[in-house]
Amino acid sequence: MNLSEKIMMIRKKEGWSQEELANHLQISRQAVSKWETNQSEPSMKNLIELAELFQISLSELTDTKDS
Repeated sequence: MNLSEKIMMIRKKEGWSQEELANHLQISRQAVSKWETNQSEPSMKNLIELAELFQISLSELTDTKDS
């Protein structure tokens, strides 16, 4: 599973819309959409904030092996 799929899966597991996730991170909904459609990747700052928000380690979020 790639990063874009992980972000979408965890967001949906939390029951959040793209807008809600964007509000938590203080970014645009379009940025979240681009991450989830693999058009761009989160910055390191946003990756760290995502991991904290999802209560997982950064390596769990970014490791794409055997996911």
